[in-house]
Amino acid sequence: MTPSRSRWLLALILPLAHARPSPALVAGGGPAKTDCYAEWQVTSAGVQANSGKMGVDCQDGDPACDVDATPNGVCTSGVSICVFQSDVPGCTPQPLTEVRLSAKAKRLGLQPPPSSATAPTCGPATLVTLALRQGKKGAKPSKAVRLRLTALASSKPKRDSDVLVLRCVPNRGAGQCPVNAGGGPRELSMTVEPTGTDLDSGWTGTSHNFPQVSGSVLRMCLTGCDASTNPSCLEDQASTDQVNGRTFGPPLPLLSLGTGVCLSSRFASPKLTDGTANVQTGAIVVNLHLLSDVFLSPPDRLCPRCSGSDIGKAGTCDSGPRQGQACRTEGIVVVGNAPGNQKFTVSADCPPPGTPAGTLPVVFPLTTGTSTLTGPKPCRGQSQDDDCRGGTCTATCSGAACDQVAPDPVTGSPGCVDVKGGVSQFCCSSDTTRPCFPTAGGGAIVRTGLAGAPLPAWPDPMYPKRARAVLAGTFCEVVSGTSTVDTLVGLPGPGASLLPMQETWRGSAPGL
Repeated sequence: MTPSRSRWLLALILPLAHARPSPALVAGGGPAKTDCYAEWQVTSAGVQANSGKMGVDCQDGDPACDVDATPNGVCTSGVSICVFQSDVPGCTPQPLTEVRLSAKAKRLGLQPPPSSATAPTCGPATLVTLALRQGKKGAKPSKAVRLRLTALASSKPKRDSDVLVLRCVPNRGAGQCPVNAGGGPRELSMTVEPTGTDLDSGWTGTSHNFPQVSGSVLRMCLTGCDASTNPSCLEDQASTDQVNGRTFGPPLPLLSLGTGVCLSSRFASPKLTDGTANVQTGAIVVNLHLLSDVFLSPPDRLCPRCSGSDIGKAGTCDSGPRQGQACRTEGIVVVGNAPGNQKFTVSADCPPPGTPAGTLPVVFPLTTGTSTLTGPKPCRGQSQDDDCRGGTCTATCSGAACDQVAPDPVTGSPGCVDVKGGVSQFCCSSDTTRPCFPTAGGGAIVRTGLAGAPLPAWPDPMYPKRARAVLAGTFCEVVSGTSTVDTLVGLPGPGASLLPMQETWRGSAPGL
């Protein structure tokens, strides 16, 4: 690896940035001895069978099986065919001579993988959309879709006949925060805005001014507040852990000096701690716990794409370990210096291939107020304040560190945006293209958030309520355990972040 390639890779290990559980397999019924020859795969793990080994009831809006992940009266499920499976007790997988599909399965466009496969293999997913029916007492399950296949093997037992019965059913709370017993809002959902994000790590400035993926969602289940006398909500930590899934946001594609990186951040355990949210003022405080993974990738294929054309649209993954499988576009990133198609429609359903080159635990204390770290050398073990090499961290940024001018996410006044996409703060007087932290001589790192009062204003009973907020944070980061990384990034050292968010406050009753 060249020094510049190594420097870029190691500088990227710290930023924020998301693989879902393995898809659910439905054996399809029939004798156990052949039930593993071919199986149905439905979107992702967590779906519940409605007919033993033959069916799936998908709750509208349950992200485990409804790709659009929204309670909207329609379930969109990815269905594919898998062969040579080993999950059925008493069944030994066999190479097949043929997989025959029913007329309905053919009309839907289902395609089995090669029948000669001698390892677990799945065909591409077909998106099956089912609408709830409306009755006198509200929504009712959709009509069931019944699909059949017959798998033939060359050795005995030779025949595996499988059925999949797929229905969309009304949501009974799957993927939702529970009712707030006090009568206040049950959930605060925060979605990252397209512009104004920033993440700075370490004292050298090498890992400053990184963006976040627009569309990334952070959910906090609420308790303790009520409908008219107490607007101060507390985080329901156990429920928050359940509704946030495995990762925070989709993968983040990055490119510099010819080196491509796909960055993915998994939630640590617990995912969020010490969260508070005021439904009257919009004030929020929470600690976000992540494990950041960095994957090397070719410059023309930084991260796998989802074919869904916009955020929330269903599609299939174009590459990676889930190539051809169902996904939902969760974020859009434009990499201006990438060759070819610079628009990446990214999804946690489309994880990067291979194993990460590095993983680091990071804790982000976030607030809508002001967060400050005061120098000199504010973090334990920090060796110096900046890498300004005789200059001071007082200059306005220029060059790549001020690639464009855009409104500040809090004040709206003009400010610099780095070529990497994050907001620039200060640069060195000796090199105005080098970002820095102004902690030398007792200076301070200051990040200020923004609390927006949700509307309609509390205690109006109407939900959902909406607002805009900016979550800000300053914090100390420990060493990575790799001396090269610690030297290049400047660890131990400070970190800082800005996350502009669109908020949705949901009422105490499910569906509001």
